[in-house]
Amino acid sequence: MGTLNVKILLCLLLLMPLHLVPGSGGATCKELSRTYTNPRCDNDECVEACRKEGFTRGACGGIIKRKKIMILCFCKKEC
Repeated sequence: MGTLNVKILLCLLLLMPLHLVPGSGGATCKELSRTYTNPRCDNDECVEACRKEGFTRGACGGIIKRKKIMILCFCKKEC
């Protein structure tokens, strides 16, 4: 039983530095696309527009503005 606990402890110690690598914190910046103009958001076109703007990802998302739901293209990247 004691050797099993030692093996588990060693595995945890080996995996611990992975959590300390920069960028592993998962902080994501999200901005509204400046170039995407299609009023009906298409995910593929949104991703393409976001990549041209220097972001790594893009996705359509909804916001409520003046009691109306608007679907817009949001770009994302690691901060």
